[in-house]
Amino acid sequence: MISSPDILLDVQHLSQQYALPKASLFAKAGHIQALNDVSFQLAAGKSMGVVGESGSGKSTLARLVMALEKPTQGKVMFKGQDLNALPQDALRRARSDFQMVFQDPYGSLDPRQKVLRIVSEPLSSTLNNPSGQALSPQDLKDRAAQALTEVGLRASDLDKYPHEFSGGQRQRIAIARALITRPSLIVADEPVSALDVSVQAQVLNLMMDLQERYGLSYLFVSHDLAVVNLMCDDVLVLQHGQLVEAGSAEDIFLRPQHPYTQELLSANTGLSH
Repeated sequence: MISSPDILLDVQHLSQQYALPKASLFAKAGHIQALNDVSFQLAAGKSMGVVGESGSGKSTLARLVMALEKPTQGKVMFKGQDLNALPQDALRRARSDFQMVFQDPYGSLDPRQKVLRIVSEPLSSTLNNPSGQALSPQDLKDRAAQALTEVGLRASDLDKYPHEFSGGQRQRIAIARALITRPSLIVADEPVSALDVSVQAQVLNLMMDLQERYGLSYLFVSHDLAVVNLMCDDVLVLQHGQLVEAGSAEDIFLRPQHPYTQELLSANTGLSH
């Protein structure tokens, strides 16, 4: 068990149900159990991989950790605070300390906005600033320029639109947007699956460099076990919303215990035990 001061994220008995529409006026509405009694802890500065096939509950877990949805049951404790028990203003302030990078670098950036607006958006609210004071336009531009250079782009890119960049560059912009508030946690939902293999390696190396530089924690959702093996200290294996196996990346990849984990590994060339 991780000693309490080191726990950044403590997920306790998390479940999520979604109602299904009635098939007819006489049919009883049912529900789908997207997540069922999932618990884990993530320490500061560490990376947790979440793996499983499509429909296993990976993205549902990511949304719940980000407090984008309220769970049917359970708690998401971030730095000792129950996110779903916070008033809206307090939750908005807390959000500056956990950010998300989405799968699609084409769909996650507003094509009508310049990069300056996109990257600085998380800081545009006074609630995201400890002083409670709004940042001046020049301060926002300086912070956005710094974030861009940290991900390997140029300050002059602030005046461009998303369509002027490649997929890999767009994902760097998305990472800069997540990084600008100096979060402790980044939830990455399939962050490289839409990119070419050569570009994937560049983005993953960037994410590892940023983790080392800033002590970031990652919750890294992916169907690609090779990526998880590269990026993560620990791994959760989800199947139909159930947590079927959890452990260190070494144990999961070299000594898988659950038949489903063994199946996943066998289906990934070069990772079968």
